[in-house]
Amino acid sequence: MYISDFNYHKPKTLKEALELLHKSDNGAPIAGGTDMLVELKQGLRQHQDIISLTNIEELKVINEDPDQLYIGAGTTHSEIIASDLIKKIYPVIAEAASKVGTAQIRNTGTLGGNLCTGSSCCDTAPVLIALGAGVEIANGSQLKIIPLKDFFIHNKQTMIKKGDIMTRIIVPKQASCVGAHYEKFGLREAASISVVSVAVMVQLKNNIINDACIVIGAVAPTAIISQRSTNVVKGKNVSELTENSTLLKRAGKAAAEDSVPIDDIRAGAQYRRDILNVLTQRAILRAIEKAESKCKN
Repeated sequence: MYISDFNYHKPKTLKEALELLHKSDNGAPIAGGTDMLVELKQGLRQHQDIISLTNIEELKVINEDPDQLYIGAGTTHSEIIASDLIKKIYPVIAEAASKVGTAQIRNTGTLGGNLCTGSSCCDTAPVLIALGAGVEIANGSQLKIIPLKDFFIHNKQTMIKKGDIMTRIIVPKQASCVGAHYEKFGLREAASISVVSVAVMVQLKNNIINDACIVIGAVAPTAIISQRSTNVVKGKNVSELTENSTLLKRAGKAAAEDSVPIDDIRAGAQYRRDILNVLTQRAILRAIEKAESKCKN
């Protein structure tokens, strides 16, 4: 199909982009365009104005302060993978970004775009939710920060409103002895869409899991925190969470019980639950290993 006519704008500042959005009746911002261009071609959406964010350098900044890591929403997945700062503070974010699509998509698609699409199988959302991230949204002169766990409403529905532009992803720095791991299952090795995914964050103190967050993806309308599974591991000694241990199996089963998967062309609902059970156990073990390694350094 052909894309319907629209006015294409390429502002150089966030302020200019927000003004263009405010003046347009149904304008839309575009970053990498890996999802939007497909939807425009398929006639799933129409806009009289498309506002490109690719020339806005302030949306591509990766930096930190003593308490937070900041990732510009216009940062591509490849830039995240290559960032020494991200790899130093939270390598799991780079690991999750490396699972997105193909090299061409990672070179073009942005972290903000991946989140704003709101897909239930989004690769970056589970990890960022597990780390307690928030997203900064600009609208005119107003800025607001929304916890990422509350940002997703339903599959392909988010809290982004008319005139909004996501500017930054804000990830709080955790205390020492924190480990996080992301597991994804797809139907092929490359360019796979998540059939099931899970992200686990654990914080250790004297071999006790002092804090934890287990987030499951592609098994509900949005990535969600598995509270049952998180509660199983929180407060437990790591010696109880070994491979094939009763407690680890309980945590995997709890994650599966919190899921609400569907039957579709990629997998059946029960198959997804079974895979999630296994992936959750694997991710918990790897997160504990990473946390223990940090405690030694």
